[in-house]
Amino acid sequence: MKSSFGKLKTISEKPWFYPMALFLIAALTYGYTLTALGYYWSDWEVVFFTKLAPTLQPGFYADDRPFPWTYQLIHFLVGSNPIGWQVVTLLLRWAGVLFFVYAMIQVWSQYKKQIYWLGALLIVYPGFVQQAQSAAFSRHIMALCLFALSLYLMALAIKRPASARWLFPLSWIITFLHLFTIEYFSGLELARPVLIWILVTNGSKKDSQLLRKAALYSLPYILITAFFLWARFIYYPSVFQTSSPVGKFAATLGDLQGSFIATVLDFFNRVALDVLYSTVQVWTDAIIGFGGFTFQQRIAWFAFGVGALFALALSFFYNTSEEEASNRPSPVSVILIGLLMFVTSALPIWAIGKEVSTGGWNVRFTLAPMFGACLTVVGLALLLVRPAGQKWIFGFLLMFSVATQVWITNVYRRDWTIQPEYYWQLYWRAPALQADTAVYSFGYPSYMITHDLDATWAINILYHFQVKDGLMPYMFVTPEYEMYFQPNTPIKERVRNVAFIGNTSDVISILHQTDASCLRILDTIYAYDPLLDDGSDKLIPVSDLSRIIPGPSPASPDTDVFGPEPPHTWCYFFQKADLARQTQDWDTVLDLYEQAQQLGFSPGYGAEHIPFIEAYAQTGDWQSAYDLTIAAANLTSRQKRMLCTNWYRFAEFPSADMKWIERIVQELPC
Repeated sequence: MKSSFGKLKTISEKPWFYPMALFLIAALTYGYTLTALGYYWSDWEVVFFTKLAPTLQPGFYADDRPFPWTYQLIHFLVGSNPIGWQVVTLLLRWAGVLFFVYAMIQVWSQYKKQIYWLGALLIVYPGFVQQAQSAAFSRHIMALCLFALSLYLMALAIKRPASARWLFPLSWIITFLHLFTIEYFSGLELARPVLIWILVTNGSKKDSQLLRKAALYSLPYILITAFFLWARFIYYPSVFQTSSPVGKFAATLGDLQGSFIATVLDFFNRVALDVLYSTVQVWTDAIIGFGGFTFQQRIAWFAFGVGALFALALSFFYNTSEEEASNRPSPVSVILIGLLMFVTSALPIWAIGKEVSTGGWNVRFTLAPMFGACLTVVGLALLLVRPAGQKWIFGFLLMFSVATQVWITNVYRRDWTIQPEYYWQLYWRAPALQADTAVYSFGYPSYMITHDLDATWAINILYHFQVKDGLMPYMFVTPEYEMYFQPNTPIKERVRNVAFIGNTSDVISILHQTDASCLRILDTIYAYDPLLDDGSDKLIPVSDLSRIIPGPSPASPDTDVFGPEPPHTWCYFFQKADLARQTQDWDTVLDLYEQAQQLGFSPGYGAEHIPFIEAYAQTGDWQSAYDLTIAAANLTSRQKRMLCTNWYRFAEFPSADMKWIERIVQELPC
């Protein structure tokens, strides 16, 4: 048996084994529900960008990051399907972590197994939980991959002088690429000369000749970084007429005005909090901070099962207890380099007044500091725990990291069951919209849409937008201010190199779907609906159904983006009936109701009876109108005022049967 285990362990010595093991961890952690993931938050901005006319694309990101080649390349390779973006971004992260692991092995070859564990912790680092936002973070993760590759090529060039003549230039080119892709990893360039010094000395006696050699190797990287800083802070703002990031630095320094000692103490306080957050709190949160966690859900068992499986497998193949050697270097150097990498990577974040530890949307800032954070954790384990116990520490952290990412990925999966339903229902109800239409709502399409602009990009994509004269045709607005309810008030919004110009009189208002109800485009027939609470009733008077073009849309929603059209259940028939009600096509309304009944579909919310109630009233079938009204009142509480208001409206029909109107007024009662 022991010999069999021994033979199995020898597989881990194969050069292909660790990359495949790391890929398996990444693929199962993030990709177990790959086909059910979609677009979230700022992903929609990237999708919007890829659908812009080629002449508009160069100016879209010119304000801050004018080289969006990553988005263009990935879109060229995989198109608009979110699955393709998920795959490419995951491969980039896997490759980046792998390159970093190989670079660190060149620095500390005696700690090879521990560095393999480092890679496993990095691929599922619980401080960064936005991997599923594959489009928005594809640029960031591309830069991560390029930085790590430049580091690895640099280490190889120093270790293999015979190949340095081509390895160094490649490393320089890739360093240039990662800096000009996005600035997130620029701070790490400050740590590069120290890594070069460690690689050059390599345990040798340190002298001035080695110092000159390290300085010579560092010089090209310093020059490339200096050129980037000049371009980013001086050249770009002057050429593109945009604000310089120097202003943010000045504002941050202004906030720190006061005594020198107070400023220094404040800085070290930020550093300490962010270090503790990135090296300790992200794992304690992973262990005890699951929102809504319960083992009654199968996903919880799956998450911890997968985490435990990977932890046990790596403990077997990379057993640190087998490395009780006494000739290894002090792990203090690992800790110090880890802290140095953390601090240098976080300097750009602190310079603009941000902090890693604030969480929320700022968790994106952990991407660069996670290298130093994980290296520090590994170094502390090397210093404080005997090799026999290190695998248990690493395995414990890995299990909870994997479980966290599996759990979070499932949250994204669940959100994508809501978003496409929202967009498809909106399309069924409003096949097309007139240009310059604002869409009002107090509810975003889903939990993973948290800004008006995110929803704006999505709705423009839904309706196959065309930017003309720099104007996009649609804008999503959360009307938080009274001005949005004043008639004939201009709505103007400029975002990057596109703008929206509309009017408060050219609006449709949306009430988000719930578990029991369909999405609704509001008008007066839904007045006094109990779902319209907290001021949402103000959406009704401003909603203009004439902004909807009821005829067939020139093109249905892009299924690559929004997924296949959902099955035609009750909400489909309701939306189409409400559209037919808008055009007073009463026969179509009743035909849709009959189709829904024959298929066994019925509303889950009382107000969804109203289009059919009115159709029966308009066609003189007052008995059916009465019956559906009673059914609506019985289905959902607090509907009576809304139903009564509609019946008072029916009383004004030329063909109104007052006997039925009086009866319903007494029955509800109104």
